[in-house]
Amino acid sequence: MRNPVILERVAAPAIPTPEGAERRVLAHGGGMMLVEFTFPKSGIEAPMHSHPHEQLGYVKSGAIDLHMNGETTRLTEGGSYYVPPDMPHGVTILEPTVLVDAFTPRREDFLA
Repeated sequence: MRNPVILERVAAPAIPTPEGAERRVLAHGGGMMLVEFTFPKSGIEAPMHSHPHEQLGYVKSGAIDLHMNGETTRLTEGGSYYVPPDMPHGVTILEPTVLVDAFTPRREDFLA
């Protein structure tokens, strides 16, 4: 029987996003989800949006401007951020970037 606590990398395909990134679900279980976003070039804008999920993000590589709560914060490799539920937020990609985001509850729309 497989241990439900141990999650191996999901062999999920990368899904293109409307902004020109790729989204890959890395793992999900219970009420949580881990997702990787790869932005291949600078200048990509993820427009302001909101969702009912809490979100924690980590800049694995690259650099972004995070727009939230009327402010813009520059984050580079190793930076992290928290987005409360229903908070409008967006990003501007400053160079090729990989973000890893955790969502709770999990994003069912990312599993469809």
